[in-house]
Amino acid sequence: MSPPPPLRVLISGAGIAGPALALNLSRLPSPLKCTITIVERHPDLRASGQQIDLRGQGVVAMRKLGIEPQVRAVVVDEPGVRILNRKGKTQAYFGSNKTGKGAQSFSAEWEIMRGDLCRVLYDATVDLPGVRYVFGTTVETFEHVKGGKAVKVKLSDGSEEEYDLLVGCDGVGSRVRRRMFTDGRKDGLFPAGIACAFYSIPPAEGDTPDATWCHLSGRRGFMTRRDREDCLRVYLMCAGDDEQMAKLLKHSTVAEQKEAWAEVFKHDLLDAWGIRRFIEGLHSPQADDFYAVEFAQVKLDNWSEGRVVVLGDAGFCPAPLTGQGTSLAFAGAYVLAGEIARACGKDVQEDVNPWDNVPVALAAYETELKPFVKTVQDVPVKRIVSFMCPESAWVVSLIHWAAWLIAVLRLNQLAAKFGSDDKGSWRLPDYPELSAPKS
Repeated sequence: MSPPPPLRVLISGAGIAGPALALNLSRLPSPLKCTITIVERHPDLRASGQQIDLRGQGVVAMRKLGIEPQVRAVVVDEPGVRILNRKGKTQAYFGSNKTGKGAQSFSAEWEIMRGDLCRVLYDATVDLPGVRYVFGTTVETFEHVKGGKAVKVKLSDGSEEEYDLLVGCDGVGSRVRRRMFTDGRKDGLFPAGIACAFYSIPPAEGDTPDATWCHLSGRRGFMTRRDREDCLRVYLMCAGDDEQMAKLLKHSTVAEQKEAWAEVFKHDLLDAWGIRRFIEGLHSPQADDFYAVEFAQVKLDNWSEGRVVVLGDAGFCPAPLTGQGTSLAFAGAYVLAGEIARACGKDVQEDVNPWDNVPVALAAYETELKPFVKTVQDVPVKRIVSFMCPESAWVVSLIHWAAWLIAVLRLNQLAAKFGSDDKGSWRLPDYPELSAPKS
């Protein structure tokens, strides 16, 4: 019996979810094979971004890829998080849980810079047989052809080709998601009402390896993190309505955006905890990595239409405030590949195209993963935003008192010992149909 033709896959997005899916698909059982093209709108690998983490079932999915040693090698050693008062003094301290058991604190065991994780996944996939990266290119249009047995895609470079599967892994603002549904459904993007500006500044004596968090009244706050000795990462946060978000985010130049953020904190420059340095640092050469975004969730009734499917933030971004976005991407990539292996690997016969079962696999992917996504997304977003950026000074004082009490009573340590980072009862399924990763 002659082997079936390879599954032709186009992945839009070379961040985390896309390469993780490619690595999982490389393990399809014989005689199934893939040819995978990963297109990325940036001219090269976008190995930038801030600190992210893996938790719970995301760690399990990462380990199934066989890349744990490579990921472990780039883990950020963040001892814990300090809650600072208005004098810059430590109000409460919560250490990270490095035991590998129980619930994680704010500083997780698997803290990683986004760029480092992107490089690990790129290095693990770039030389795989049948995998090809194309940078500086995006998906322009697509349509189903041949009675729904293929999807015809036009790329921004003018090329057109047919694929058995198109996967949108192109982030919260996914172009694939916006073009996927043809029945008039809304995009599924729900802003959380909080924006964050990220940038780096030169280090100074006394900068701690711990994360720091300072709440300011007026629905503002800031954080610092230090993954390297030669810089300090600054996070400015501000919550508000659509008008406030527009002031912070809708500008034609980065310089104008920086000025808008400086304006929000201008009344706090005569302080005792260093915010003047952070605001002045907006104009330092190291702050060239500045970017600002509004946090949002992506909620869809379904993640596929025909042979087009979304994965990771493009399909079910939980918002950064949940701390589960990267874990969902890893778990989703594993489940999607596993369901394709299961549905398309059954009883491969002569003259029968196993890829006719791709829509069946996509439906099973949604059925399997949705309980996990729903649990992660089912959080009180407004309450969390109010905690991150409280309105009044007395609420700030209340938060500080509560943090102090939790630290004194060591309630966080009890949570770490007896709690869990698993969300609900969902556990990552096992797909024996996927071969073990090659060492």
